[in-house]
Amino acid sequence: MTNSKATMLILTLLFLVLELAITIALVIKGNTKFIPNVAGLAALWIAYTLAELRYGFYMNNYVRAVAMVVSLSDNFCGYYLNYYLTSFVFDKIQHAFGTYAFSLFAYILIAELLPRPVSRLFTFILIFTLGIAIGAIYEIGEFVGDQISKPDLPSQPSLLDTDLDLIGDMIGAAIAGLHGAFHFSELKITGNSR
Repeated sequence: MTNSKATMLILTLLFLVLELAITIALVIKGNTKFIPNVAGLAALWIAYTLAELRYGFYMNNYVRAVAMVVSLSDNFCGYYLNYYLTSFVFDKIQHAFGTYAFSLFAYILIAELLPRPVSRLFTFILIFTLGIAIGAIYEIGEFVGDQISKPDLPSQPSLLDTDLDLIGDMIGAAIAGLHGAFHFSELKITGNSR
């Protein structure tokens, strides 16, 4: 993928169309309780895209696409197909893949502030720690959500689930760290590099 505005806008438009399709599918299925999650995620992407266009942020389109795939997987597989409730493995894979994607996403944004180039070790450590932090924050969010909404089937049924989620987060963070160390540490990342 090339890092162009056209590609960014096409990916964003495709993502929003798929989010709308998932929302319609949830309504047809009668599973409307997840629509705020889908709509909130779409709103975050719109806000980020507008900020990127306005302030000239740089986001690698591979990382953008992977983050969008994770988000679509969360909404379609997790909510529409109900894999969060019917599959023990899906949540763990989603944690690893999500942490991979959003660790790289956060790194690309932070890397704009770093002197370039930075060492591969520094890149690995930064991405790995970002991933672990993102995973921990997500786990806290799941806990708070369960405490506030008191769902029939909580997203955190036991400490085993939390521990396995955090292990998935750590695996995703390590893979993202290795990927970033060998791919992004030498890149010149600036807001004007499109």
